[in-house]
Amino acid sequence: MIREKYNGESDQTVKHKFRRTGPLDAYIYKTGSDNQDVEQSQDNMMVHPIKPIIAEQDTLIPTTHIFTDGACTNNGKRNANAAWGAIIVADKDYKVLNRLSAAIPKSEPQTNQRAELQALLKGLQAAEQIDGFIKLWSDSQYAINCASVWGPSWKRKGWVKQGGVIQHLDIIKPLVNLAESMRSRIEFKWLKGHKGGDAQHQFPWMFNHQVDALATAALC
Repeated sequence: MIREKYNGESDQTVKHKFRRTGPLDAYIYKTGSDNQDVEQSQDNMMVHPIKPIIAEQDTLIPTTHIFTDGACTNNGKRNANAAWGAIIVADKDYKVLNRLSAAIPKSEPQTNQRAELQALLKGLQAAEQIDGFIKLWSDSQYAINCASVWGPSWKRKGWVKQGGVIQHLDIIKPLVNLAESMRSRIEFKWLKGHKGGDAQHQFPWMFNHQVDALATAALC
């Protein structure tokens, strides 16, 4: 897996009342819990391990960034509320092209993990309508791995996993299928969310803060 670490930037994180899970919530899949706390990662950014066919260096191919995020109050409790947000950003001058957000329907589980997955799915669906190369940004390793690592493995095994039931399979199935169909022109990128200091005003963290606020505003 390729890692990019930005030296000289603050590693200080901003506390966020809507999250109990950190950037390494990827490991929650081992126990199947939606409300388990995990240790924060010290890395700032990670590139999706599966390289796209299109070379990023080809400046003739337009690039669009899509930032996704989920929010949840009272995660894991009966009175929880969840929502998702996505921001579409042009690579040139980082101009915001569109903002999307909505609450998770009350008929569905209200969890942070489901919100993150739904955000990534909605971002990928938006990417389907955009020409060129797409970079999908998320601060949830869990969501990215469901789309690109564990999900394809579960699919090959008939949508089963060792040690338990796959949660949120109704979102993961279309997420994996769409990601595979767009594999030639997408790249998933994880970044450490809620960075403080000067980093919060710089790309890409500035849009991570914005999409977090967008998802939070969509909470019922």
